[in-house]
Amino acid sequence: MTHTGSPQGNFEERLLAELKEHVTTRAAGAAPTAVRTTRRGVRWRAPGWRLAGVGGLVALLTVGGLMAQTLGDAPPTASAAEILTEAAVTARQQPDLVAHPGQFLFVELRLTQRELPAAGPYIEERLQRWVPVGDSSTWQQRRRPESHPEQWRTDDVSHLAPPPGYYQDLPTDPVQMVRYLRDQPFPVPLPAGADLEAIRNDPQLPFTQGSWMLQGHLPPQSLGALFQAMTQVPGARVMPGEVRDAAGRRGVALRTPGVIGAHIDLIFDRETHAYLGTRDVLVRDGKESLYTSTAVTRIAVVDRLGQLP
Repeated sequence: MTHTGSPQGNFEERLLAELKEHVTTRAAGAAPTAVRTTRRGVRWRAPGWRLAGVGGLVALLTVGGLMAQTLGDAPPTASAAEILTEAAVTARQQPDLVAHPGQFLFVELRLTQRELPAAGPYIEERLQRWVPVGDSSTWQQRRRPESHPEQWRTDDVSHLAPPPGYYQDLPTDPVQMVRYLRDQPFPVPLPAGADLEAIRNDPQLPFTQGSWMLQGHLPPQSLGALFQAMTQVPGARVMPGEVRDAAGRRGVALRTPGVIGAHIDLIFDRETHAYLGTRDVLVRDGKESLYTSTAVTRIAVVDRLGQLP
């Protein structure tokens, strides 16, 4: 398996290849859609995909002792909006990170993924990246298998734009946050005929754009505004039972409006509702299986590439 920068492998590329025929335009009279892609490392998710042909609750995932195992089937005790509201409160209470141009945002993630979407063993990795603060495009990423802590290898990211990093000057009001997300350039290659204006005006924008930003650092007040904006998105629901993220932390999964042929779950701490990570669940022939689970475990500011906090 060749890794080229995105901690979620080529999940989005595979969905694009399989589901491109579902992309329609507003002129065709169907709901406008867009694609998810990892190309250029700029976006891992684009707004507009809809789940199709998926019925019933999520199947219980038992992946050996892996971190994304679903535990139990108790009904959720809070709504998606309530969890996101609590997440917003928690976010606003977090200390901010102060960084300056020339420094780097250090992000450490734990990753569980399959080499193939619905087959093969699960691989557990620890991933570290250094994303520049400011306008520089020079960044670095390395990873190691959890079974061999000494085997670090550096990814070739020379052809990829930096992933989410240190955000500054973001809105602190949820309405303004939605406007900010809508006004950002949309650099992902889209299928011919995709309605870019409809994509930008999609009510699911806070999830589709916002969940990508969550692997960087948002100022606490802006992070709270993002979670508040997510409470207004229709279709989000809390999954029954308890989950563990890719780092083994106990959480609750909030299923966002997703993509065709897959689900995207945001995982929050079960007690504080702090954001922990994301998992991607594939749907094939009505059956669900975990493809990737990504947990953000450490974020800090350092002075140079490769420096550990």
